[in-house]
Amino acid sequence: MMMQTMTDFSEMTTDATLLKRAKKDPKAFEAIYCKYFPLLFNIAHKKLGVKPLAEDLVQEIFVALYQKVDALEINCSLSAYLNKAVRFKIMNEYRSKAVRMQYSKTVFSFPLCKTDFSPLEVKELSHQLDKAYDRLPKKCRQVFMLSRKEGLSQKAISKKLDISLSTVEKHIGKALKIFKDELHEYRLLIQSIA
Repeated sequence: MMMQTMTDFSEMTTDATLLKRAKKDPKAFEAIYCKYFPLLFNIAHKKLGVKPLAEDLVQEIFVALYQKVDALEINCSLSAYLNKAVRFKIMNEYRSKAVRMQYSKTVFSFPLCKTDFSPLEVKELSHQLDKAYDRLPKKCRQVFMLSRKEGLSQKAISKKLDISLSTVEKHIGKALKIFKDELHEYRLLIQSIA
């Protein structure tokens, strides 16, 4: 039992030293990041079940730590501090998700939010979609159509058009941005029928 306490104390001293050095030396901060990122990510991923969300959440913790490293005074081990931080972030995520769900239920329960649209509304939206589609550059339009209308994967499109996978991703991203810009007025309408 006494040996365990000594190990914890020595780890605390090492982390405290690393934190002090991290104020001036980015390599020390990198050592902290490499040591604790996998542990925090595993905790977040187990609780949230969504890998990108867990990664983002842990990244936010390290960004905040880096920004506050000069003024930070930790009265426990760095491990305990980061553990508390990740658990706090997870609780906030659950809370935010509950608020978003409640808001969604409230907003879409009003009579104004309908799912049956008049022919005029459908015609107007269709016209705006055509307009956005016409704004797409030729290659971008071709990639987007293969993706959305033919349902091809990005890898299949890359092979079919003999272009790189990153080029396919860029074309799809560009097309989605153009659609988003053109259809920003119809966002709620589209979300309610999607």
